[in-house]
Amino acid sequence: MSTASYSTSEDRPLHGPHGSFTEAHDSGSDASAAQQVNASAGALFDDVRDSAKSQINERKDGAADQLHKVAGALRDAARSGSGEDPLFGLAGSAADGLDRFSSALRNKDVSVMMRDMESFARAQPVAFFGLALATGFLAVRFLKASQS
Repeated sequence: MSTASYSTSEDRPLHGPHGSFTEAHDSGSDASAAQQVNASAGALFDDVRDSAKSQINERKDGAADQLHKVAGALRDAARSGSGEDPLFGLAGSAADGLDRFSSALRNKDVSVMMRDMESFARAQPVAFFGLALATGFLAVRFLKASQS
C-alpha cells in the first residue's frame, strides 16, 4: 500500500452535519457562541419581564387609586344622605369594602396576586368561572356605555 492514498485532517477540512470545519476546535467556539446567544436571550427576557412587571404594577396602582376615589365618592354620598335610609348605609359599607380592596390591590405584588388567583381557581373552579364571566359581562357593558 502506498502512503499517498491516505490523507490527514490537516490536508482537508472536516465535514460535519452543518458544513465543513477547518479546525477541530471550531465546534467549541460554536458552543460558546450558542452560550452567548442563550445568555443574551435570557438577559433580554429578564429585561422584558421586568419592564412588563413595572408596567403592570403602575397600572395596578392606578386602578387602586381610582377605586379609592370611587370609595370616597360613595362615602360622601352616604354621609350627605339621610341617616335613616338603608341605601345610604349600604353605600357606606360598599365604600369601606372598596377601600379595603384598593388597599389590598396597592399593597400586593402582581406575582402574589396571580398565585392567589390561580389557587382560588383550582380550589373553586365554578366560582372562578362565574366571576370571570360576570367580570367580562360588566366590562362589555361598561365599554358599550362609554362609547355612547
